[in-house]
Amino acid sequence: MKDLVEFRKSILYFYSPYNFIREASVDTQLNNFVFPQIEFGSGNSYKVHVDGFEHQFVFQKLPWDTSYFGMTTYKLSYVLFAHRDESVLTKACSSFIEFVFREKAYLFIEIPSEDILLIQALCKAGFALIETRLTYYRGNLDQYNEPRYAVRKATEADSQNLMRVAREMRNEYDRFHADSVFSTRAADEFLATYVEQSLKGFSDVVLTSGESGLPSDSFLTAKYFKSDWNKLGVPVSKMVLSAVSANTNKGWYKKLISEMTYHLRDVGAKYIFMNTQSTNRAVFYTWEKLGYSLGCATHVLSVNNLKES
Repeated sequence: MKDLVEFRKSILYFYSPYNFIREASVDTQLNNFVFPQIEFGSGNSYKVHVDGFEHQFVFQKLPWDTSYFGMTTYKLSYVLFAHRDESVLTKACSSFIEFVFREKAYLFIEIPSEDILLIQALCKAGFALIETRLTYYRGNLDQYNEPRYAVRKATEADSQNLMRVAREMRNEYDRFHADSVFSTRAADEFLATYVEQSLKGFSDVVLTSGESGLPSDSFLTAKYFKSDWNKLGVPVSKMVLSAVSANTNKGWYKKLISEMTYHLRDVGAKYIFMNTQSTNRAVFYTWEKLGYSLGCATHVLSVNNLKES
């Protein structure tokens, strides 16, 4: 496997969740956020030789997703090989799909746009593009000086209201709504469940509108990722999920992003990042007005055999 990893090293770097942080070296990111995951996941791998070339597919079964959605769910994490032959790689991908589909299952991968050869091979083998994500980030947080707004930390007492907002403010282009394997109701309920669990500790903080006399019909979650700060050598945190009622909290998306920027800076972050779908143009405009810049792009591909007889 060492030779396969070495051949793919320049592309594997883009699988690091922090690849847009230039202060952290390539080796730091590979050694802390890519290679350990490949080694850990090698116990769940599929190896196949095609036309004399070895291929190793590192994947994992997701127990929570499997239970929640009622379908066996696998995530393909990495594909290792040492050649540039698309037809050979496509055959290997097809073999892996057949291996996974010995049972009824759903399989997906989040893949950086730089891994174009693998993207093409996966698509020819049967995967479909579900979502394209753009990641934006901001440094220079000591220079952040936007107007302040009244927000508060949401609590479990806010669960039912914020779950309702999550259901109502549907994004047709996110992975769960765009992939036909999920019903609209299941996708809505998943996002409602996400904010519910965030309030129970899955996220480090959830902010909501706190203006007097205004309903708290908006929220923004974030994770500090402090366990990664020493490994990366740079404190980086992430804004994760948001929803804002267009009827009662119009304009509060920008306010929540701005206040969360202050909050994450105050807890020690030097960089902040978040991602959204490439279709979400209003969000890009808001982020860029607040000094955020494009960091990277990824794609979500999926395939399943759940409707086969």
